[in-house]
Amino acid sequence: MSYSRIALALLVVGSSSAVQAQKKAGLPDVSSTLKGNLILPVPLGNPLFESVTESVGQLDAALQFPIAKGFGLGFGGKMTWFTINERALAPVVTSGEIRRAAFYGKLDLEQYTGERTFYELNLRMGVAMYNFDCSTCPDGGKDPVLHWGIGTGYYVHATDNLAFGLTLGYETDGMTFGAPDLGLEGFPGRPDHYETRRIQYLIIGMGFSTRLRKAPDNGRGW
Repeated sequence: MSYSRIALALLVVGSSSAVQAQKKAGLPDVSSTLKGNLILPVPLGNPLFESVTESVGQLDAALQFPIAKGFGLGFGGKMTWFTINERALAPVVTSGEIRRAAFYGKLDLEQYTGERTFYELNLRMGVAMYNFDCSTCPDGGKDPVLHWGIGTGYYVHATDNLAFGLTLGYETDGMTFGAPDLGLEGFPGRPDHYETRRIQYLIIGMGFSTRLRKAPDNGRGW
């Protein structure tokens, strides 16, 4: 099954859950939110990229606005950092980092499962830009490429307007990593000069969600 079909299936299942959730009385309504995440990206199916880099982390932030029945639209951006593993490139000695900036639009489904808990399903699409910064790397970054991903999160309210949660997702960029990106002719001890798959990640993180509205004067006192 393709990843696009998986994304569609998640949204369909989530939509069905949303209809059932709407029938429950007393649940908080979905509002405009600011979401932020601290994420650890794990290369998925990219052995060359995984062997010569080490993940530092990813920061992600997005604004989203409800449309109808829990569905919403939003936009956001993320910055990802990797360091270059010098030991993997011996006897060539090169150090540095790889930075990725991505900007995207977002379709999301958000529903409360209880008075203090809610989940989110999302589909993101936009562009990503990679910058390879090392002593042997070619000057200048690469051209922007297509970026898309799917994700989910489960949150628990700490106050009326602030919630914290865990997130899990998948994302991919429309480029393949290769030795020329680092200014090299090949990778030591490896016959392949390029990945066989586009760069893709499993993303695991922790985040917050802030409702963009004034808290009620008679708060629930969680």
